[in-house]
Amino acid sequence: MVKAVACDREGGIVVGYSSSFRLPGQASVATPAVSGDTVLGRRPNGAWISSARTIAGGRWRGPARIFLNRNGTDLGPERFGGVGRARTLSIADSFAVRFGNLLADGRVLLAAGWQPSQSPSRVENMPWAFFAWDFVTATASPMTAAIESTATVNQNRVQAIAGSADGAHLVVATHDGETLYVARFEAGASRPARLVMLRSPGAASALAVSGDGETIAIGSESRGRDSPAHAWLIDAAGKVAWSSAFEKTVIGVHFVPGPILVVAGAEARAGRVPLPPATATGRGRGSPAAGG
Repeated sequence: MVKAVACDREGGIVVGYSSSFRLPGQASVATPAVSGDTVLGRRPNGAWISSARTIAGGRWRGPARIFLNRNGTDLGPERFGGVGRARTLSIADSFAVRFGNLLADGRVLLAAGWQPSQSPSRVENMPWAFFAWDFVTATASPMTAAIESTATVNQNRVQAIAGSADGAHLVVATHDGETLYVARFEAGASRPARLVMLRSPGAASALAVSGDGETIAIGSESRGRDSPAHAWLIDAAGKVAWSSAFEKTVIGVHFVPGPILVVAGAEARAGRVPLPPATATGRGRGSPAAGG
């Protein structure tokens, strides 16, 4: 069984529970030290970054954890300043920590905050924020000011987060069962610069921000044959520049030099989408070019 897939300078690595191999070629390699349930990336020195959280009865139990190889650190509310102090509880079960991508300086993007109480008519004003986790100092530095919880964007919502490599542009995608809400923040902000709504039965399964911070790529989960997954490109004006359906869940969206967007689906389908002129003109809907 496959536990994780990652890339380094020599290509891809497929990590199993008892054996691992390289792509292309399937040459056997030593199984890396990955202790978390979800792989977040690799540091330049080859160390694996992963995350985990205990779930029992469909609910979180205890704090989230982040690992560098096999060394794990609890990410309790005490590490997140005023956001963590917004509620005083002896257990961290309802303190949400979301994991994003690696930034150019080697830190890991996080979003954190207590889950607010919520009803159909109101949501508790419980602050949250973006942070960057530094393995060297074992600290979480704020990337934004405290952000107000709203009915559509709060730590109760199923979500994904991503940021540009320099951390200047930050994105969160939340889902309410029918609609994806894609909120874009600038570093240091307390309110979103833009909120885009996409009709989608499936929650966000993949999210990425282009190197220049201008373009957002998002993929969704499939909800069966009648509700396939989708991938979208959202341009700097908040318009959908391109979209395509996928039979199964979109498992990855990646910006690569070209500039090109690579989209991978769980049905072993991958496609490449050249960004210009599609993102520049607002055109380009359809299927991605055939990929590997």
